[in-house]
Amino acid sequence: MFWNTIKTLFKKYFIAGTLVLVPVAGTIWILKAVIMWADGFFVSLLPKFLQPSILSTHRIPGVGLVLTIAIVLAVGVFARLYLGKKLIALGDSIINKIPFGRSVYGTLKQILHTAFTPSDQKFKGVCLVEYPKENSFAFAFITGESTPESSPDVAKKYLRVFIPTTPNPTSGFLLIMPEDKVKILDLTIEEASKIIISGGLLG
Repeated sequence: MFWNTIKTLFKKYFIAGTLVLVPVAGTIWILKAVIMWADGFFVSLLPKFLQPSILSTHRIPGVGLVLTIAIVLAVGVFARLYLGKKLIALGDSIINKIPFGRSVYGTLKQILHTAFTPSDQKFKGVCLVEYPKENSFAFAFITGESTPESSPDVAKKYLRVFIPTTPNPTSGFLLIMPEDKVKILDLTIEEASKIIISGGLLG
């Protein structure tokens, strides 16, 4: 009886401690790994005279990351100025004349613009669609109306909907569906994302 009580208490408090410590330790470990990787990576991008090994005999973790962030912020401020906009436009026109450079630069620029666009501007709303089979429904995000070039029937109105996967909503399926097959929901993008990421446990 005594040992059963000890075993029950041990299991109870061990699980409670695990639920507290593992997320904290995991978060610290991931953040440390990301910072150390970013520090080394960003240091290699800095000019030689700004690298921490030149500035000091002892390398200070995070210095490279801080310096790079400062440089990026300075470039960002310059890019918002009139002269900066003119120089960026000139750089775009030069790169666009390079066949391979044009495709790589254009793709990267589009990806970054999409990544830094707020989610409420990316998606037009949350909906339910019948997927992957009849009488089975999935959450989806409306991305816009289908263009005549991609529409199965120009006489009908079709919508482009993105069906995210669980628990990683950044991957999924793009469907073109008739408007009458799309049920609009009174949910925000954030509320729907929480439900999707948690596998339905939250929300």
